[in-house]
Amino acid sequence: MRRLASLLLLVLSACAAPRAREKMSFDELYAEDTSPSADGVSLAGASQQGAGQGTRRTKKAEPLLDAPASMEFRAALAEFATQARASRVQVTRGSAMPREQADNWRRMNATLDAFLRQSARKTSSLDVVRARVTLEAELEEDARAYGDIPGDLADAVLARVDLLAVRMAELRRLQLKPSKKPLHFTWPVDPVIITSVFGSRVHPITGKERDHLGLDLAAKRGQLVSAAARGVVIRAGWNGAHGNQVVIQHDGDVTTRYSHLSRVLVTPGEVVEPGDVVGAAGKTGLATGVHLHFELWREGEPCDPLDELGPTESGEEPAFVRHEQHDVGTRKGRRPMLGRRPH
Repeated sequence: MRRLASLLLLVLSACAAPRAREKMSFDELYAEDTSPSADGVSLAGASQQGAGQGTRRTKKAEPLLDAPASMEFRAALAEFATQARASRVQVTRGSAMPREQADNWRRMNATLDAFLRQSARKTSSLDVVRARVTLEAELEEDARAYGDIPGDLADAVLARVDLLAVRMAELRRLQLKPSKKPLHFTWPVDPVIITSVFGSRVHPITGKERDHLGLDLAAKRGQLVSAAARGVVIRAGWNGAHGNQVVIQHDGDVTTRYSHLSRVLVTPGEVVEPGDVVGAAGKTGLATGVHLHFELWREGEPCDPLDELGPTESGEEPAFVRHEQHDVGTRKGRRPMLGRRPH
């Protein structure tokens, strides 16, 4: 298996997700910096991925309150890129990756680990962007040059790319000014039909009683799921039993979580507005059928979304579907007589 080529597709696929509305992407936020990266790639060049899709306006990012760039880290990236180019010219295209280049990647991973151990407040956004662009550029070139890459190394490189995206999301969150308006949430799907409420319940797959930390909302496969409020995407990808999941950080230490998606259509670090599409409904992870599992957390504790969300856009209260043995009924109201609060 051409593992490296597959790895490249995974990295690049995050940049190809369609969008339903105008919103700032990771690259657009930092496209104003046109200085070359360690391997000669323009940091602004990545923002051209939407070219050919029509002209669209982009929001101008406010300057980050940023830590100084590290010359030592920049030198390490430059050395890594130089050695990577030297390794590629010494092999026949399609050959296995030489040990020297595998060691070069491992040293780079160790350097990134040390870099990411710094707190976000002490991290330069320019360093994060430079590292991300350098890694993706070298991955692309290695995919063209080599026939394979060690499995453990492929997983390790991909993990660092994800961590860099998360770090940029943290920096973006620090830069956002808290809104003076109270946080207002909108329903992530329409129509709103609640099939399982917040509280203790018997899990439909395991058969064991456990806390249900959100609401299950009826949805069709591929139905678009939108952000419930303005915020920054801090997670976008696979998360075990939750399947494909998006997590958005909002003002006031509030997060919303969107699980079991068939597709994720945002990337970490992206700024979303209410109604911006974040994914498509599905049944990935531990799910009996297509639906959206929606959670709302405040200061590290799960909250019942019904306490936070108002009526639907049409002004109606959400509908509830109750499953009792073979009898399925539908009713409306703010609080069905189902479930108990989590322990």
